[in-house]
Amino acid sequence: MGYGISFETANGNVQIDSDTTNTGIIVIDSAASATSVTFNPAEVLLFAKPASTSYSNIKVGLRTPSGYGYNSPGTYTFEDPSGNSVAMEYVVAKWSNEQTASSSDYGVQVYNSDGDLAFDSGLYTGDGGIGIISFSGQQDLSGQGSSSTTSRMTTDVSKYAVFNGSFATGNSNSFFGIEYNNSSSTGQGVGIYWLSYITFVGGFFGGGMGTHYVPNFTPRFIAEGGSV
Repeated sequence: MGYGISFETANGNVQIDSDTTNTGIIVIDSAASATSVTFNPAEVLLFAKPASTSYSNIKVGLRTPSGYGYNSPGTYTFEDPSGNSVAMEYVVAKWSNEQTASSSDYGVQVYNSDGDLAFDSGLYTGDGGIGIISFSGQQDLSGQGSSSTTSRMTTDVSKYAVFNGSFATGNSNSFFGIEYNNSSSTGQGVGIYWLSYITFVGGFFGGGMGTHYVPNFTPRFIAEGGSV
């Protein structure tokens, strides 16, 4: 870098670099185990993973609050395709340049070369940090879940997956969410997968039945925590 400051994770992922137009993300809320989360999907990122590690396979998406439109602020629940609640560890994060710089008299503030806030230690409230380590672009993932490696985002189930853009309907005929496969004896192996499908029943498309898998309609992120 030509000037400024750069922070990297232990595995070399750049968190903050004031010599670029990139910005970091700051955790604003977290929970070790919860079946619901209150947030605004249009303004922040929600990363989550199963609260328990003793599972073989978990499918989970966000259930929209009753009376709210999708992407509206409210309390969302983590549910499987049948509408059962799932306990998740979650982190809510916001891009640094979308936050107002703190006015405290101590700490470190970093601005990138565009003048955007990239880091502000005064915004941390004890929830730690998180960094995005992989990215799947729109329609890069087939939606077939653990039945196909074309839906796998990572082989490491200890990572967090972004839940913005997931949707649990409470009806097993359709589901748009994340599948955590923790058993090498099932599917295409251990990993975090994008699972999205619609099952048509009699009366639709000529009365034919069948499950149709849907590629990811929004980008998918995988992240790892710092001290969260």
